[in-house]
Amino acid sequence: MAAEQEESVHLPLEMIEIIVPKLPVKSLLRFKSVSKSWNTMISDPAFVKNHLQISKHSNPHNLFMQENPNSKGFFSLVKFEDRKFRTVELLECPCAWDNFLAFCDGVLLLSDISYNKLTLWNPSTRQTAKFEFPYAHCCYPMSYGLYHDRTVDDFKVVVICRDHCAVYSCKDKAWTRKRRIQDIGLVQIGSGVCVDGVVYWVNHRWSSDGTHILYFDTKDDDELKVLRKPKNVNFTGKMIDLICLRDSLCMCCIGRGMTNVQIWIKGKGSGNSTWKELMTIENVQTRASCFEPLLHFVGNKILIVWKDSKLVVYNPSEKTFEAVDDSVLSGCGFFPYTESLFFPK
Repeated sequence: MAAEQEESVHLPLEMIEIIVPKLPVKSLLRFKSVSKSWNTMISDPAFVKNHLQISKHSNPHNLFMQENPNSKGFFSLVKFEDRKFRTVELLECPCAWDNFLAFCDGVLLLSDISYNKLTLWNPSTRQTAKFEFPYAHCCYPMSYGLYHDRTVDDFKVVVICRDHCAVYSCKDKAWTRKRRIQDIGLVQIGSGVCVDGVVYWVNHRWSSDGTHILYFDTKDDDELKVLRKPKNVNFTGKMIDLICLRDSLCMCCIGRGMTNVQIWIKGKGSGNSTWKELMTIENVQTRASCFEPLLHFVGNKILIVWKDSKLVVYNPSEKTFEAVDDSVLSGCGFFPYTESLFFPK
């Protein structure tokens, strides 16, 4: 019996390296107490990064999180399979703060009702980090962004105001005020979308010069910059939104009164302003202006959220829509969920 127990404990290193990174976070947190070597392995930044990549690209569970209006201070963790949603778990927010602002690598940015007090929260590990926005007395936040600067292993929060933007470093526990673009009026800023350490926003403007895409690069963070949109395309009178689709920045282009939605994909790299058309969602049953910038691949199909919170599955090959049973959903904020060990140190 002792020999069998000994054999069960000492697994081959090759097997551990293959199996362990595929385990859920709850199991990994328990295994950290197995031995000092296991704790060291699971806490290693390389392991944490590898686990996140596996969770992003091979997670078959199609997990999402949603604000829960029926339970103040809670998020619902839901799973999508066989064209049906079911509730997996009800997660309690730290300090009952459930104003969702942004997310990156499994970490959420939340605020209290005043938007002055902020917290980072990893629902997988239940870790939190609280801090305050110090410039609320002189400016009103318009939008937020969250990114993980892997070059220095630091989570950073970007807050856009009308006359400047501010960046909070979790590692330094300090804010820095930055310049913003002076010749572009900020009208209505969408939510920040993080892709490869760069945060992107849309400055919605129904005007002759069109809607601008702004970005903030971790490698050049002195100011907001403007990203060029696809060339030889007339965007006048059209609304655009941004999404992260399979680790790539995508732009949804919607015309007034139109029933088609064009989706463009940006080339890799923050300085790369090349775009190519990915697909066109056709035969939309409602006006495309009701389109919500949230898409998620489910196999070879796409889960789409409309602005009335109705969810459907789109089949690109057949250009058809399939109904979804979303009866367990509440109709509030809805976003993909990725299990992660990442958190600011």
